[in-house]
Amino acid sequence: MNSIFETILHSDTSLSDIQASVDPFTGRTSTFLPVVTRLPGGPIIHVRRFLRDVQAQRLRRGTPRRLDPRLAIIEDVFNPGIAHFKAGYVMLVRFQNSTGFNDHYRADSTDGVQWEPVPKALDLPDLPPAPREDTLRRAHPELPKNQKWHVGVFYDPRITEFRNGEYLVTLAVDYDTLEPAGKPYVNVCDNVLYRTRDFRKYEYVSTFAGDSRNGVIFPRKIDGSYWNAGRPNSYSRPGEPATGQDTVLFRSRDLVTWEKMSVLFSCGHRWMNYGGPGFPPFETEKYWVMGVHGVEVHGTHRVHYRAGVCLIDKNTMKLVGRPVPILDPREPFELTGLVDNVVFPTGLLFSDGRGWGVKTPDTKIALYYGGADRVIHVGLTTVGRLVDAALGRYDPFGC
Repeated sequence: MNSIFETILHSDTSLSDIQASVDPFTGRTSTFLPVVTRLPGGPIIHVRRFLRDVQAQRLRRGTPRRLDPRLAIIEDVFNPGIAHFKAGYVMLVRFQNSTGFNDHYRADSTDGVQWEPVPKALDLPDLPPAPREDTLRRAHPELPKNQKWHVGVFYDPRITEFRNGEYLVTLAVDYDTLEPAGKPYVNVCDNVLYRTRDFRKYEYVSTFAGDSRNGVIFPRKIDGSYWNAGRPNSYSRPGEPATGQDTVLFRSRDLVTWEKMSVLFSCGHRWMNYGGPGFPPFETEKYWVMGVHGVEVHGTHRVHYRAGVCLIDKNTMKLVGRPVPILDPREPFELTGLVDNVVFPTGLLFSDGRGWGVKTPDTKIALYYGGADRVIHVGLTTVGRLVDAALGRYDPFGC
């Protein structure tokens, strides 16, 4: 079976985002190729496909595969984490069911397009029952020390593969204060870090860079330290959601204690009224290339989530220019959903078959993203296109 990196698009099926024009008198052609081209055919993962694939598993195996009852009433899927694993690929899919329960299941693929779900929620053990005390004091010094908490939802997984076969999985987790129904409560969001080698057993490592979200880990140590980028939360008043305008670089010797290094970029402008990291960083000869998401706000309620990219100089660990958008919600499954107008990039696969190592400009990339908090889809690009876009020199008419 051909992999997603052997995709060829044809005009008699769909060219997706590609636009071609032909002069009927001379035969001359001109092609418009955006930075990222969606795989034609609609979302690769949605609720109907999940249910269909579970039914197919039961029929093929002849004996029923036990279905986690929380997944029997699944309603939505969200922004995924993704990685190379053995001879194929693995995806961690956040789901929500009709009771509002949120968690993740694993899906496996040999080609990056067709995914077979493992129909049970992940076992992510040892999560602390409350936010870290030191970060909580900074965020909400008014809360009593014996405050009781309810662990809310995990969301937005990112997966970083290391050369030694280890994978670090970051997720955001919500903690809510326990208050009587109808009373205001306080929400704290933390990054949580797990380690795995087989995507079956997970080891809790830390809640890190406290009271923050959108954590992404760099795929190797830099000067003897692990590095991550995250978005610390900020608050206006109790009960209102945390926003956070800065994306910050942190480093750590042990993945537990993190030191703030610098602000990478700040939001509050144009297509990034709010925003933060997207897909985890990968390495080129000169740069770290990192995904971003940007939220443009219109009026009091309308939002528009775009996928973007930024470059970090490897010598200085400083941003090169400002993040730039690369994929805009346009398809029906991106425009209408649980949250309308959302493209949210959280995972990459590479044609060289690994998530670590220095990538060349011609390395092919499959970019996986959540659409409108209801489906998952994939776009196709190259390392060279992403770098050129971030430097402001990509020409979509130059192909």
